[in-house]
Amino acid sequence: MPHLLILSANRHTSPYPVYPLALSYLKSYLQQAWPELTISLMDLNLESDQQWPQRLAALAPDYVAVSLRNVDDVDWQKQRGFIEDYRQIIERVRTVSPAPVILGGAGYSLFPERLLGDLGGDYGLVGEGEESLLELLQTLQSGQDPAGMEGLVWRSAEGIRYRPRQRHVSAPKLSFEPELVAHYWRHSGMLNIQTKRGCPHRCVYCSYPLIDGRQVRTLQVPQIVQTLTEAWDKHGIDYVFFTDSVFNLEPAFNDELARALIKAGLPTKWGAYFAPHRLSSEQLALYQKAGLTHLEFGTEALSDITLASYNKPFRFKHVLRTAERAAELGIHQAHFLIMGGWGETRQSLTETLDNAEQLPDTVLFPYYGMRVYPDTELARQMVEAGKLAPEQDLLKPFYFLSPEFDLDWLKQQIPGRQQRWALPDEDFSDGIAMLRKAGKSGPLWEYI
Repeated sequence: MPHLLILSANRHTSPYPVYPLALSYLKSYLQQAWPELTISLMDLNLESDQQWPQRLAALAPDYVAVSLRNVDDVDWQKQRGFIEDYRQIIERVRTVSPAPVILGGAGYSLFPERLLGDLGGDYGLVGEGEESLLELLQTLQSGQDPAGMEGLVWRSAEGIRYRPRQRHVSAPKLSFEPELVAHYWRHSGMLNIQTKRGCPHRCVYCSYPLIDGRQVRTLQVPQIVQTLTEAWDKHGIDYVFFTDSVFNLEPAFNDELARALIKAGLPTKWGAYFAPHRLSSEQLALYQKAGLTHLEFGTEALSDITLASYNKPFRFKHVLRTAERAAELGIHQAHFLIMGGWGETRQSLTETLDNAEQLPDTVLFPYYGMRVYPDTELARQMVEAGKLAPEQDLLKPFYFLSPEFDLDWLKQQIPGRQQRWALPDEDFSDGIAMLRKAGKSGPLWEYI
């Protein structure tokens, strides 16, 4: 029977290591759909550079699928790219295995044709990979040509080709791997799962719809509850983070999920990414009863000038109202901001700083500038404005930073304000490590 090795090449662990969710989704789906397939997992966060090639050679898989989660650190100040690391990993795979190399993952999906060529993969899969990987493996195993498959990137006589996908998975399964769970629970204090995929919003900078599509697909409530039940019963996991692009996209589904979690009676607490609008006090109270403890708002700005430029579907009055509702219930909240992005001015920066003082107690995480990705509205508008050459290589970290943004000025404005501004260059690792040793789970930013 064929043997597949799925390898997570991600070694980026800031602000904390993230469980390689794609590996578990793929393995769970493939095991159910093709029981005869042997599947091995390899996470390079758990393997030394000396160990993993030896282990791969000993496993002798028929196929190697490599997941590339990020292409860089998305940090304007550091701008560390990961492509060279990935190239070296794939070269080492080639030295110990003749198996076809299949590339995939969120990072890969942003530059699929380019990365297949640059990294020397045999095939690539764009977006969610469960059905596509199954179809590709079965096609290759039968000796047929997979060219033309939905979501596939392949090599042809005319060069590297790509056929976008039209179909999506309706009911992915998820079971956690004990070895991986032990590592990530110890180092990050939470596990991550999805409740939905896709995002209809059109924020100018965002690449998420390019990876997972704009159509929202909710996962099955019983499957989500079963996954959380198994995580608690088998591994003692009592905190998870829902990694949906925006949790509060489908209120009816979320209400159904919350009621199911309440009925299950699990001790599991959770957090998620939320948009700071369209959240009633009743909804928040229901989610809180179902275990919600942390709201991470993708607010991005607190000035209506900037929110309009970022093409956000809300304004500051919505942010303030939602934050006040959460505060009344005692739910921890943090706001993530992109400062100095498209359309930012000194006036809008001042408004964001001043409006932050109106919020109830919160933590503010500012990031500087916007990472520019191909096929986003930001890239299109920058080309039209003459601020980006159409041929610009965006695989190398490239940022838009407003000419009116001054980091020294910003840092001078923050001292003395009532809110906690957690700047990107602050190091919280020692404090977080102490809290983990004390048995604290969750993101822990409420202790900053």
